[in-house]
Amino acid sequence: MRNVLAIAWREVRTYFTSPLAYVVVGVFLMLSGWMFWASLVRFSSLCLQYGNNPYVFNQLNVNDMVVRPMFGSMAVIFLLLIPVVTMRLLAEERRTGTAELLFTCPITSGQVILGKYLGAAFLLAVMLGVTLSYPLLIMATSAKPDVGPTLVGYLGVLLLGLSFIAVGLLISAMTENQIVAAVGAFGALLMLWAIGWVADSATDTVAYRLNQVTFGLWDKLHLGLGGPTVGDLLNKLSVSEHLGDFRKGLLDTEHVVFYLSVVFFSLFMTQRIVESRRWRG
Repeated sequence: MRNVLAIAWREVRTYFTSPLAYVVVGVFLMLSGWMFWASLVRFSSLCLQYGNNPYVFNQLNVNDMVVRPMFGSMAVIFLLLIPVVTMRLLAEERRTGTAELLFTCPITSGQVILGKYLGAAFLLAVMLGVTLSYPLLIMATSAKPDVGPTLVGYLGVLLLGLSFIAVGLLISAMTENQIVAAVGAFGALLMLWAIGWVADSATDTVAYRLNQVTFGLWDKLHLGLGGPTVGDLLNKLSVSEHLGDFRKGLLDTEHVVFYLSVVFFSLFMTQRIVESRRWRG
C-alpha cells in the first residue's frame, strides 16, 4: 500500500506543480458555478413572482429546480474535462520513456495503475469539494435544501467521475500520444453516455419496420413476451441513465454496483494491457 500511495502522491504533485490542475478546477468552477447561478436566479424570480399565490409557491422546490440541475451540469462538465485529466497518466510515461523505469522498479503494474488512478481521483475530489459552497449558499437563505438528497446526488456524481477516470486511464494505456488519449477517452465516454438514446431510437425503428412486415404481429408478440428489449439492456449500460436516481436523491445499490463495475473492469483491462506490453518489452 505504501508504493500505491507514493505513486498517487507523485501524480498529485505533478498535477498541482503544473497549470493543468488549476486550469481544470478553474474551468469546472466557472462552468458549474454559472449554471448553478442561473438556476438559482430562475428559482428566486419564480418565488418572487408567485409569492402571493400559496398553491404555486408551495410547488416550488429548491432541490428539484436548483440542486438537481446542478448535478446534471457537473456530469456534463466531467464528460468534457476528465479526458484532459487522464490523458497523460500512462501515455506521457510511454512517450518520455519513464514507463520502463517505473515498471522495472520492485512494484507491480497493479500498484502503478492503482496509484495513478488514486492521484486522478484526488483531483476529482478537490473539484467536487469546492462545489460544496453551492448548497451551503442556498442554506444561508430562506430556501433550505434537503441534506439527504443532496448528499446522495454528490455520491452519484462522485461515482460517475470515478468511472470516467477509470475509462480515461484505460484509453491512456493504449497510446503514447496525449491528444489521441484525450480524444479517445472523450469518444468512449460519450458512447457510454449516449448509448441509451441510440438504443431507444434503434429499437423503435426496428420494431416499426417489423410491425409493418408482420402486419401488427410484432407488437402482439412483444407484448405477449413481456421481456426486456435490446433497448432496455443497452440502457443499463448508459452512465447517464444510472445517474438519474442519484439526482433525485434515491440511493439504489444497482447504480452503485454499476459504477463500481465500470471502475473495476476498466482498471483490470488497463492492468492487462500494461502487463502485455511489459512482457513484450
